[in-house]
Parts: sequence; C-alpha cells; structure tokens
Amino acid sequence: MGFALLLLRIAAGILLLSNGCSEILRNPNAILLIRLFLGLGMCFGFLTSFLGIVSVVLSLWALFWGSASLSLVQVGTLILGVAIAILGGGAYSVDGLLFGRRRVIL
Repeated sequence: MGFALLLLRIAAGILLLSNGCSEILRNPNAILLIRLFLGLGMCFGFLTSFLGIVSVVLSLWALFWGSASLSLVQVGTLILGVAIAILGGGAYSVDGLLFGRRRVIL
C-alpha cells in the first residue's frame, strides 16, 4: 500500500510541477508559486492531506476561472488531489516519518 501511495503522490506532484513550471515563465504570480510548492510537497509527502485539499481547491479554481487550454490536466490534478487527501501520505513519506503509521482495522 505504501508504494502505491508513493506512485500516486509522485504522479500528482509531477502534474503540479509541470503545470506550475510551464506557466511561471509567462505569468509569475502567487498561484503558480503555490503550485510549485504543492508539487514538491506532494512528491516528498509533506503535509499530504492538507496539500491534497489545497490542490483540489486550486484545480477547481483553474478549471472554472482559469485558462481552458489545460482543462484535462486540471481534471487529472483534481482527481489525484481528492485521492491523496483521503488516503494520506503512506509509509514512504515525510508524514509517515514524522507522525508514524496509522492502521485502521475494520
């Protein structure tokens, strides 16, 4: 389970980083810097659930009020952000090292 969450976090981080890096050269503003921070935080698993929620909010904002040319990227980031916000960082993350593993027994 930890390795799958690592791959999920890396996929979301790469989407956020690629979107932020491609746009920051044309229009450097605070939202793009936040996307870069989100991408790095997702890749390393730092404050994973919080960053997942922030990425969902930013993706919804960009989907409805941002540029329409990257709408597929925004939908992908939205879906990955929801999954990461629900599942958390996993065992191979900074959150896992700082806060320990949590097991839910059903």
